[in-house]
Amino acid sequence: MSDIEQNLVNQHEQEVLLLNPTLSADARRSATYRRLAKVGLVLGAGACIAAVASMGTLGGPRGVPVGVSTPSKTDFIEEGMLPFLKGMLAKKAAAPPPVPAAIKKLYSEDSVRAFAALAKISFCGPLPGIYAAVAETCTDNEGVVSDCTGAQFKVTPGFVRTIDDSDLGIPDSIFGIIAKIEPTSEKSDIKSGAIISIRGSVDNNGNSIRDKETTLEDGLEGCEGCKVHQGYHESYNKFEASLQMQLEGIGCQPGACTIYVTGHGSGASVASLVAWELSEIGYIIGTSYIFAPPKIGDDTFSKKMNKKFAATGSDHGIIFSVSHGKDSLVRWPFDANFQSWGIQAYYADDSATKATQICYSGSSDCSVWQYTQAELSSVDTCDCPVAPDHGFCNFIGFEAQCYGGWSHNAVSEFKKMYPEMWNESAGVQQPDDMAAANWYPAEADGEQAKALAKSNTDAAAAQSTTKSGAKTTPAPAMSTTPVDNSAKQASSQVSSEYYNLKTLKAFAALAKLSYCGASSGVVKAIQATCSTKQGLCADAGFGVVPNTVVSQGVDYQSQLTQPYYMAETLYFFTALIRRTNS
Repeated sequence: MSDIEQNLVNQHEQEVLLLNPTLSADARRSATYRRLAKVGLVLGAGACIAAVASMGTLGGPRGVPVGVSTPSKTDFIEEGMLPFLKGMLAKKAAAPPPVPAAIKKLYSEDSVRAFAALAKISFCGPLPGIYAAVAETCTDNEGVVSDCTGAQFKVTPGFVRTIDDSDLGIPDSIFGIIAKIEPTSEKSDIKSGAIISIRGSVDNNGNSIRDKETTLEDGLEGCEGCKVHQGYHESYNKFEASLQMQLEGIGCQPGACTIYVTGHGSGASVASLVAWELSEIGYIIGTSYIFAPPKIGDDTFSKKMNKKFAATGSDHGIIFSVSHGKDSLVRWPFDANFQSWGIQAYYADDSATKATQICYSGSSDCSVWQYTQAELSSVDTCDCPVAPDHGFCNFIGFEAQCYGGWSHNAVSEFKKMYPEMWNESAGVQQPDDMAAANWYPAEADGEQAKALAKSNTDAAAAQSTTKSGAKTTPAPAMSTTPVDNSAKQASSQVSSEYYNLKTLKAFAALAKLSYCGASSGVVKAIQATCSTKQGLCADAGFGVVPNTVVSQGVDYQSQLTQPYYMAETLYFFTALIRRTNS
């Protein structure tokens, strides 16, 4: 189903859940479809069957959730089925055609793996081995075949540059790689030019803020009427001048140099902005591969990107968006004003050796759009069958690559040849604030806010009903007049739904840590307690963003006490937290 239809389904399902939180997932889904079928929402044949089936499974008084009306069969057919069938036929006529065979042929399993390796190596950041690591990733050496050999291109030695800028006061918050490349065979799909790899969000405060700046803003060069993700647009604006200067520095001029882009997560979305902006000043964009990109613009932007980078007859190559499993990030932001664009190359699971599906983003049966929002997972954001070690977050051999300048394949070969000499845990590990962020994407207004708003509405309605129907004189002490407790029940229902013992334990641990005061180890203790990988906070589904803990002791002085001056009498700490699952 489309993004708009999915948003409606999610909204109705949440309302059903609030009215009766004890329903099973299947019963909740059936009740949701019955509500939607009543108004004739087009959901596809599977939903139609589910809605019809629900008439039998939930049609009796025992199966109907509180507040969910039961349509009669006549109402269901006349008001639900007929509009549904008409809508389904209209939708079928308007459904996007399959991706042309000519475009599918452009997709290369060898090239996508080469681009994935270059997207992943950007997570080294500005460490001393980055230049050699990029070159080695795409250069054959004795006994080691590079990630780019199959794609038939290489990095030109000595022509690797980096983009490294601070953002929102955080050093190295923006990082990317620019490398001059050249084909190694006449049959190569890659032309002489440059590849740009933009690092995705890492666990720092600057990236966290940019991710959440989901206001749609204009100002994209040459894209009249387009609106794009504010945070990612601002990030691009920070390094735009530096990028163009670096390209000119490696001899890559507009009209004479083909540009290729890649990146993972937010880096993939920013890379798509790079492609648009550079195409507007005369660069040709070659067939490229980006990984797990969030949605980045409105409908106008999506249509123009499709015309330029997802259609035959364009001056530019296709930009394939690679997705995997039930990745939630590809569907985020969940706001209906954001629209997907481009062509998805979808890998159903980690064992897939080639793309399971190549389809148009946003189509109801394409990639992660075939799942409901509730079924999506942030785990699949990290995992990717075409990336080195099948993922972007597990950086094996971090020290050897990012400090020593080895390629991933060189690390793998060394481990095979000398297993007794390899000790991953003994080397320098990838710092948390340099690793790919793996947070479950939040909505602009969270589910808890919706639930509380629903509770307040129900309580106000119940109070209004009580006032309009009650007598002005007090009831006798032994009155048998029924008391309307719906407001209290609604509030209790919401409270019980959001009470969570694991969260309570995590908060208790953080409260206890405050008794450490402003000691030297308290920041590390807080970060360790709320690691996103293990521990109390991880069990509760949230974690502290690295380097965001602020520990503060407040001195106290008074003429009424002896001594009148006491250091750090008051103490508090603050930390930025983000959720790790839905």
